[in-house]
Amino acid sequence: MSVPKKRILKLLTGIMIVVGIWWLVYCQCINLSSLKPAALRDFIQSFGRLAVLAYIIAYTLNTISIVPPIAGLSLAAGLAFGEVWGAVYLMTGAMIGTSATFMISRYFGRGLIEKMLKGKFKDLDQKLVQKGFMTILFFRVVPLVPYEVLNYAAGLSRIQFKDYFFATFFGLIPGVVISAFFGGSLGDIKTFKDILAPKFLVAIGLMALIIAVPAIYQFVKTRFSKEKNTEKGKVK
Repeated sequence: MSVPKKRILKLLTGIMIVVGIWWLVYCQCINLSSLKPAALRDFIQSFGRLAVLAYIIAYTLNTISIVPPIAGLSLAAGLAFGEVWGAVYLMTGAMIGTSATFMISRYFGRGLIEKMLKGKFKDLDQKLVQKGFMTILFFRVVPLVPYEVLNYAAGLSRIQFKDYFFATFFGLIPGVVISAFFGGSLGDIKTFKDILAPKFLVAIGLMALIIAVPAIYQFVKTRFSKEKNTEKGKVK
């Protein structure tokens, strides 16, 4: 298929999706109120005393299954339990989930995981062998490698579990704290004016910063490489 035809097909597909969503809302097949932050919070809290356990299990299973959206569950922690306890429960689910994927990859699913990652992230495997702790810590803080891929790839490498565990723990702290804070701020939104509240604006800024970290890193790395090559050219 030629490039123009592919673009036209993508455009038509996009239009169909938009029209389809509009129709579902118009015919009230989808109740938008159920998608509000408060609705998600109410759903999690509907488990009562088991709400915390249900959340941690859900997050763990989501991490193991590699099914998105893990980000949505991350925000749900602060929304349902508040910034502080939300961060604690989110970190608990994340550590259990990442540890489980590591163990599955190393002891049970090596053949399957190797097929999934075949030909991909070879440099990552080499770095994990040479500098396991620092490599995991770096990629947790600067998520250039997908979250779930890093979990399984680490299990296939020769990195020690304690290095993987503690690097993951310390590397996840910034993202966990900001996600819980942002989720908690969503719970304070009752009207449109609340979107302009200082707390929510700060939360949006922090989330934007976390999301932009990989792009910032790539920009700085490219800029540094260009300057280095320029200096080498001048020396010659």
